[in-house]
Amino acid sequence: MKCQYCGKEYIKNSADLSYMPEFMQEKLKYIPACNCLEKLHEQEMEALRKKQDEESRMNRVKKFMDISVVDAKFFKSTFENADMSSKHMRTAERYAKSFLTKNQNVGMLLYGGVGTGKTYATACIANYLREHGKSVFVMNLGLYFNKLKIEWEKEEKAVLENVKKCDLLIIDDFGAEMTSNTENVTWRDEKIFNLIDTAYRSEKPLIISTNLKYHEDLSKCEIEKNLGSRIRDRVVDMCYPIAVIGKSRRGINKETFWESIA
Repeated sequence: MKCQYCGKEYIKNSADLSYMPEFMQEKLKYIPACNCLEKLHEQEMEALRKKQDEESRMNRVKKFMDISVVDAKFFKSTFENADMSSKHMRTAERYAKSFLTKNQNVGMLLYGGVGTGKTYATACIANYLREHGKSVFVMNLGLYFNKLKIEWEKEEKAVLENVKKCDLLIIDDFGAEMTSNTENVTWRDEKIFNLIDTAYRSEKPLIISTNLKYHEDLSKCEIEKNLGSRIRDRVVDMCYPIAVIGKSRRGINKETFWESIA
């Protein structure tokens, strides 16, 4: 008798089999001289583990896709379908690819006028990373606030927990939820800060798209004018500013950012 995997002849079993039934003794009279069966079992167990990990990963990705506050069009945006002639799109693609190979803790602040492609760029990043097994939580603050008004404490707690668990947080159309009501402003600013601060303290990278104007003189930055210095400081500390039209401006050390996505 030979091993069907390596071809080695079986050897006589020297163990005492007298306590076994005769048919079992006959089966175990000769045993493999190799460890092919052990290796095969290990390979099968490894394949099973990988399958379970893959299923767990896909469930995790789907979970964050389901709670992301975006529309169906967002999920159809990909780098393959994009016009990559724009600098911000090329930067977005480099960022997404580097995210898979490096411990990325630097985010981006994509700022520019209405309809310039900021949301499209963030969507391409999100979809690329999801396709490669990363969990991305994408939010629209206006819709998020609507949820909070219906289920305030419970909903906020759930969202903040998801921010802690995800690989990347994206806030789309940051600043569109502005209001002139003083009471609402205080409530709004608190909720925005809680959200961003949770990502900050959990060391989760943050990407923001906004129509608010960024200025290298941070005191002139519209984020501070509209949302205050606490939120501005968090955003500037976590995100590298990218002008969707025009030259990118300073927010954090440029060398650090470009090295992180090189």
